This record gives sequence, C-alpha cells and structure tokens, in this order.
Amino acid sequence: MKAAVATNVTVDLEDLDCTVCFGPLKPPVFQCAAGHVLCSICYEKLLEKEKCQVCSIATGYNRCFAMERVLESLQVFCSNAGKGCTAKMSYHEMEKHEKECPRAVCDCTGSNTMQITPLHQGLSTDCYTLVIPKVSPSTSIKVTINNGEIKKKIHYKKSSTDSVVKMGPCGGGGGYSWKMDMRGINRILRLVVHHGCAVDAMSVLYERDGQAEESNLWGGTGGEKSEICLRQDEYLTSVKGHCGFFNNSFVIRSLTFVSNHRTFGPYGKEEGTQFKLPAAGGKILGFHVRSGWYLDALGTYVQMG
Repeated sequence: MKAAVATNVTVDLEDLDCTVCFGPLKPPVFQCAAGHVLCSICYEKLLEKEKCQVCSIATGYNRCFAMERVLESLQVFCSNAGKGCTAKMSYHEMEKHEKECPRAVCDCTGSNTMQITPLHQGLSTDCYTLVIPKVSPSTSIKVTINNGEIKKKIHYKKSSTDSVVKMGPCGGGGGYSWKMDMRGINRILRLVVHHGCAVDAMSVLYERDGQAEESNLWGGTGGEKSEICLRQDEYLTSVKGHCGFFNNSFVIRSLTFVSNHRTFGPYGKEEGTQFKLPAAGGKILGFHVRSGWYLDALGTYVQMG
C-alpha cells in the first residue's frame, strides 16, 4: 500500500517552526496539550515549565515523538538548487548549509575584498522602492537616483504589518488552514460566531485602508448565530476558550472575546482544556484558523505598540 501513496507532499514550513523563538524545530521537540510545539533550547529557558507560553494551558509539556519522526524523515533542497546545488538536508539544517553553500552567489575577486556593484548603475533618474525580504520586521526603503548618484537622504517607510505578531493557534490539527492577509488592516468591525455544543464557525468583518471587507465563513453551517459589533474606540485585547473532543474531533468547544470595554460570550460549551490568547498590551487585528465541519483551531494576529 505504501508504494501506491503519492510522494509529492506539501508542508507549511511555519508548522515546522518553534512557537516561541520561531526558529526551525529540531529534535528533541516538546508539545503542550493544545499542540503548541517548541524547541529544546526554548524549553530549557522556560521559568514555568508547567504552563504553555502560547495559550497558558497549565498541563506542562511532553516530548512530541511524532513531530520528531517527521523532522527526521523530511528532507528539503537547498535554495541554490537552481544554481546547481544538489544537497538535501533536514529543514533545521538548511540555514547552516546555505551559509556555507558553494553555489551561493558571491562576487569575489579571489581575495578577501568583495566587489560591490553600485546600486545606481544602469538606472535612470527616478525614485525607486526597494523591499528587503526575510527581515523581521520587514522594511521598504525609498531611494532617489539623481544623475547616476544616490542622494544621501534615505527615507524608511514603515509597513502596517511591521509590528503584527502571530499568536497560536490553539485547538486541533483537523480541517483546512486559513489566514487573513494583514496588510493595511486597521481594525475589526464585527465578529460572527456560530455555536452549539462546540464552535461551528466564525467570520470577521474588518476595515482595510478605510474600506470594509469580510472573511470567509470558517467552519460549518450549523449552530446558533451570534454577532459581536465593536464600537469605534473598541478593540479586542484577548480571546479565551476551551478545546476538546466533540464528535470524535478535537475542536474549539467555546470562545470568549474580551475587548478594552466589554466581554462577549462564552459561545459554545465550556468543556475540555482551557486556553487563552492575550494581546499582551496590543490589539487583536485578525485571525488564522483551521476549520472543516467545525472550528478546529484558532490563532490571532496582534498589533503591538
């Protein structure tokens, strides 16, 4: 039977990162009761090993041997494969390899002096925006080219997502993954929650660059419908609830939303393991979820500062 299984597999690399330091996971791996994993380095640094650092579940951490087997079996190609590198390695070994990869681009003369191509070479007089990838927070730089020379004044343009932090998710691993595009989102206007003995589904109405937009309905079509409308000066400061088994699936059983003025809920049934997603002094601007027939898992995007 295994020979008939497709060998092309797609993996979201965020699922292979530590939920505390966001670095690549490598064995040994530790997991809380809600499924949040962290690397051994972060685990050793924890002052409170009996409480999850992401969702505050007070059941402690255990070794996650299943994830360790996945990490040991998963092999990735070097990002310089298009330049001729044939190396394959574990995901957590990629960064080290690529620093030493002989196929990495390097404009050297054979000495220790790097030959740098002038930024303005071949460019006409104009204003350009340079985007620097893989930098946290991401940065775009406005550079003005004038008569072949770069003006000394460089303006830094702060992105609206620079201070957005991803928290969670809490819940099970079933369903499909959905993520809100956080670019330009100013605030949450309304939440819709469908609930019964568990949280069936939810959706969000939010404001992006002054225009109202609505997410998909994450989850199924059952349950009672409840709406939460936030006032102009109101924002969410935390989401808490319970997750546990319902109809043989590990899903979100209840949700309670807390704003800077009020508390909404609980929606669903308060059974199972408690979790909490605090904004830690910031504002919750969006969500990322897993959903199928029910809301399987929920996480937040928090704007800090």
